Amino acid sequence: MGLATWEKLDAGDEKTEETKKESLTIDQVVDKIYKGINIKLLLVFIAATGTNTQTAAQVYMTIFTGFIPYSEWTCVSEKCLNLFAESNFSQAFYTAKPMCTNQLVAGTDFNWTSERTSFSMDWGIYCESESKLSVVSSFFFIGAFIGLVSSTAVFDRFGRKKGAVIGNFIAGIATICATWCPSYEVMLAVRVLQGIGMFMNLTGIYCWAVEFSPTYLRGSLSAFILIMWSVGYVIIVLIGYLIPYWRYIFLVTGALNFVLLIPILFIFPISPRYALVRGREEEAKRILKSFSQVCDNEKALDMDRVELIYTTRVQNFFEQFRDFKEYPSLRKQTLLCFICWFAVAFLFYGFDFGWGKISKDLYTSYLFAALGKVLSFAITIPACHFLGRKRAVQFFLMFGIIFFFLAMTDVQITEEWTLEFAACLVGSIVTSSAYAINYLYTSELAPTTHRGTVMSLSSSCARIGSFSGIYTTLLYDITDRRVPLALFAGMTIVYMVAVSFLNDTTGKNIPETPYDVEVLAGNEKYQPVENGVDKMKLETA
Repeated sequence: MGLATWEKLDAGDEKTEETKKESLTIDQVVDKIYKGINIKLLLVFIAATGTNTQTAAQVYMTIFTGFIPYSEWTCVSEKCLNLFAESNFSQAFYTAKPMCTNQLVAGTDFNWTSERTSFSMDWGIYCESESKLSVVSSFFFIGAFIGLVSSTAVFDRFGRKKGAVIGNFIAGIATICATWCPSYEVMLAVRVLQGIGMFMNLTGIYCWAVEFSPTYLRGSLSAFILIMWSVGYVIIVLIGYLIPYWRYIFLVTGALNFVLLIPILFIFPISPRYALVRGREEEAKRILKSFSQVCDNEKALDMDRVELIYTTRVQNFFEQFRDFKEYPSLRKQTLLCFICWFAVAFLFYGFDFGWGKISKDLYTSYLFAALGKVLSFAITIPACHFLGRKRAVQFFLMFGIIFFFLAMTDVQITEEWTLEFAACLVGSIVTSSAYAINYLYTSELAPTTHRGTVMSLSSSCARIGSFSGIYTTLLYDITDRRVPLALFAGMTIVYMVAVSFLNDTTGKNIPETPYDVEVLAGNEKYQPVENGVDKMKLETA
């Protein structure tokens, strides 16, 4: 498959006669190496981002392992049969309202008739205790928050690859162990561990992939990474549909973690950008040289004749955080990213856990939502190309606001489709597109030295939004359906305002240090230095 070209090159091959060296930034080197997409390169990125599918799968698996079949039950007690008779034996009786209003008890008043199993049926989660299902789903994001906060030091201290591998192991083991989960309380612990592991993996892989991307392909690659994520959404819908036993869904999903980890663990190298900021120039050159072989462009550069322009910054966790105080543009844009990530994650997961309330068919509605995610991430490629990062986000958010208000009207399009469902589907697609660009936008704003920290903290804020967004599904049961839709519209407006204060990164070099962030932001106190090469001013370590 061409992946073997990632093997380390023999040190002896690096020795060539001394010649005049060309001074280049890593952005310039990577841009020269790329000459277009080929099958080997495509396979590399597919294999590298394969574990990202598991993040989506594990986020949404409680939808299919914990569903409550309110329309699939039958009376067994006299109390229930009398109520059924009062309804004139209408099949419409078998819904949530008669069950919950009359406090019917499973196993005593009625029995579930669903051919599929769920832990909600096994552990008595329904009606008044339905909120427990939302709690189980949301605990994933508590784990994600813990994992991301704790990994802020991991990615920039030990590397993107190591952090991703550790995260995948944690989530894979937890998911497999859930096959024998005995109780609701143990399931909460499993969800925390899944969240810790999968978002460490997702963030590490994202940073790794973007740091291998040339300037003109970062938008496409970012979308591709998230398309791979959304493939996991489709996969868990299919697994949930094909496997009727909830315990086996956990087993199959957990096993996939380890299968998809194999190429990352044994084939792929560390990020060359990370190697440079750690002062390992020769290692970075070897990685770039082997990567040129994957790109079928070995003659693009003689790495022995290249002098890489970079700054070594080996900082501990607290030294990194002092930089946010010292550099105003770094601090400002990071805080704005926090707001953006919170708002968009609230919208993203508020919808993704609410389709069961908006539509009657569980698997069909979630399949449409999953395919909508693939579409939403794909359309960010032309949007970023023609509009740029900032205007593309604003374009999508404007459409989101319009469709959220449109969804408030009562119109039945067909027997299965309402205007609410159709408008919400479009609204979900455009906000998901904004979410996809958000990943790229933040990774381009953050300097290499702090990218792991900024991405982890921003994603931590998103996890707070994710946790909160899940509970909006409960609003459909206790208030008018327009209330959650108005909340979605309001959160979209907050997101749009925050984005308007960020700089556009389209076509610009990725900053390597906080000093470079100030230069790119136009801060007059920091001026670029030109020494025969068009480059950003480099900070003395």
